[in-house]
Amino acid sequence: MILSVDAGWILNVQIEVSPANTPIRDWGALHCMAERHRYQRLAGEVYYEETVARAATFLHTALLLQPFSDYNAAIGAACADTYMADSGEPITPPPGAVAQLVRDVRAREAGLLEAALRIRDWRAK
Repeated sequence: MILSVDAGWILNVQIEVSPANTPIRDWGALHCMAERHRYQRLAGEVYYEETVARAATFLHTALLLQPFSDYNAAIGAACADTYMADSGEPITPPPGAVAQLVRDVRAREAGLLEAALRIRDWRAK
């Protein structure tokens, strides 16, 4: 079963990891962040088949589109982590790994595929 979440779920994660007064800068970007993980090729045929790819969309989209006025990296990373945990595939990134991934995505040295591959490597064994 594929976990499907909405913008409200992202906002709940945001409340957990950022100050309560962090405003949304771009509602369209927030909507994209919520919808991208469940993109379908055709009706009922998901594009991102693996949980790690769907989780990576949250971090990748948050960093590129910046839906929040601040804390996009923290919120995106927390969404990816929470999505993996809620899907029954918790992750344990090594120290500094999330910060490095954030730097690489921001520098356009890592895209969605690379983010998903790193998240896959962080799955609890």
